Amino acid sequence: MHPVLIDLGFFKLHTYGLMMAVAFMVGMQLAVRDARRIDLSPKRDFDQFILDLCFWILISALIGARIVFILVNWEQDYSKDPLKVIRIWEGGLVFYGGLIGAVLFSIYYCRRKKHSFLLIADTLIPMVALGQFFGRLGCFAAGCCWGRPVSESYFGAVQFPAGSLAHNSMRYTQQIADDALHTIHVHPVQLYESTGALTIFFILQWMRTKKRFNGQQLLTYMFLYPLLRSTLEMVRGDRERGVYNIIGNLELSTSQLISIGFAISAVTLLSVLLLRRKREAAALA
Repeated sequence: MHPVLIDLGFFKLHTYGLMMAVAFMVGMQLAVRDARRIDLSPKRDFDQFILDLCFWILISALIGARIVFILVNWEQDYSKDPLKVIRIWEGGLVFYGGLIGAVLFSIYYCRRKKHSFLLIADTLIPMVALGQFFGRLGCFAAGCCWGRPVSESYFGAVQFPAGSLAHNSMRYTQQIADDALHTIHVHPVQLYESTGALTIFFILQWMRTKKRFNGQQLLTYMFLYPLLRSTLEMVRGDRERGVYNIIGNLELSTSQLISIGFAISAVTLLSVLLLRRKREAAALA
């Protein structure tokens, strides 16, 4: 793992930042390409609309991801040092917060520009999955979002070096000695999710020409990703994301709770859209 690719003293290129930049640039280019396949009025500058939307989605996603992380860690961290709220270079983002922020802004922006949110969402949502593929590779390089301890003989077990986020956290919680060169062996959860996100991306791309109604790709993502995330949360080892005792010894993380909400929303919206299609078909009969 190489958290910092280039260190010139006055300039550092962090792998996580690079992977996020790659994710955004690749996703934006693919989004514009797919948007051109949508049959809309040629009088509209649709390419520019998509580019503008992608830019504001990035901003709203960062704000949402930061807000949720601060809320989850307020009492144990930010309440003691409120100035840490603005020190974003120290890290602290929650993906679901970013997704919620991006969706809310997209609904507003599409309504303002008189575009169908569901149609636009279907165009962009595969790029979200692709962005997660690159983003989790960045997480792996930085040593954040690490997994639970695992046997050294476990296939795929990894150790993060001194200076990584995992190493610093394990030193703080006394899971390893201060002078340890590596962390204990853990699950490479970042790589699990990266692989899963790439799989979801290909599924959504395959659905592009086969979907039966606008919003189908969005709802598919809203069901598949929570399923993936909830499963992987079972082998996550970092506690900063927020973990709560629900009933007895049952623990659910912030992301698992949000995943449940997303999955329920996906099923509900699917029912609404199918009912609407049934009514429209009946009206035309």
